[in-house]
Amino acid sequence: MNDEVSARRRRLMALFGGTVLAGGGIARAASARLDAFRRVQQENVVLYFDLEGSVAGARVFELAGPERLVIDLPATNLATGLAPERFPDGVVAGVRYGAQADGTLRVVVDLRRAASPTHRFVRRRGGQRLLVDLGVRGDLARGTASHRQVEEAPLRDVVVAIDPGHGGRDPGAIGQRQTREKDIVLDVARRLEARFAATHGIRPVMIRRDDTYVELRGRLERAREHRADLFVSIHADAFPRLEAKGSSVYTLSLDGASSEAAAWIARSENESAALYGDVTLDGLELGLRETLLDLAQNNTLESSLDMGAAVLAELGEIGDVHKPTVEQANFAVLKSPDIPSVLVETAFISNRDEERKLNDPRYQERLAEAIRRGVGDYLARRAPPGTRLHAEHRARG
Repeated sequence: MNDEVSARRRRLMALFGGTVLAGGGIARAASARLDAFRRVQQENVVLYFDLEGSVAGARVFELAGPERLVIDLPATNLATGLAPERFPDGVVAGVRYGAQADGTLRVVVDLRRAASPTHRFVRRRGGQRLLVDLGVRGDLARGTASHRQVEEAPLRDVVVAIDPGHGGRDPGAIGQRQTREKDIVLDVARRLEARFAATHGIRPVMIRRDDTYVELRGRLERAREHRADLFVSIHADAFPRLEAKGSSVYTLSLDGASSEAAAWIARSENESAALYGDVTLDGLELGLRETLLDLAQNNTLESSLDMGAAVLAELGEIGDVHKPTVEQANFAVLKSPDIPSVLVETAFISNRDEERKLNDPRYQERLAEAIRRGVGDYLARRAPPGTRLHAEHRARG
């Protein structure tokens, strides 16, 4: 490197606080690579940063004069071909990247006005996704043709598909007092349907209304026939360790089950379907792989996690929870790539005390109300555009 180039490099590093802009050519050891960036304008503006490998946290802070959001990703490289971008509309004016001398990748998001960002990492196939919610509404400028079309379209109710697990020839788990899972979850689902039906702006649809068996693919097809916005599957846990207790909420996992118990439960549920003639496990795994690729390209999993967390919080208000966070496992019934979906394990039917509670109509009502409140909390923040709830929440600001 000649003296002129070296002097220029030093001036650039001084100008950007130890940062050499992407393309400057400094090579650093890194444990992760930033492969893709997307700006999604939905209820809020959300920024998606897809990483190959793992990042040990991120430093996110705001700067004013002009307004900027800065994201520092330690030990991270920038993928070749990921270039700065400018946007003609919305709160995000542009995004640019710089490699710092200590191996940190700095991402600068230029903003047209101040934001209230929150961020978190979620797992994705082969790495992580950093989700940054700017806390700013994602609608484009008022008065555009597309906006007028949305505003003028007839408003509709949010459609929630309620899926009582098992049924018919598949009894599901059996409790110590011979309580059958398929009966309990149908009772809870009917109570949940009644509560949703009495809730303004929500229209429930039942995947099964009686003691019949519906194959896993058929459950998803029925949800699609009704143009469901959300999918809630109701189950009752069983586990060899009889003292296991508490409610759980699951979403689909990108990288497999998030715990040994989650893996065991997912396997038992899926094997039940295979046993009763629905799908083979080999075919299921192939279908899941295809679905996971689709999920990695949209926000369905992130929405599912958000809804699951809201439901789990409400379940924690009425009883024990098995794990304090939403778990992820490869339940086949959650594999719809475009419908946010959760599976609620109401309690452990294999636990004698919880089996007794599950048979109590009063506790079934409390379970149904907790699920209704959790879904309602989610919809208060993320009701689908074009629905009455979305329009009303926007009007209230």
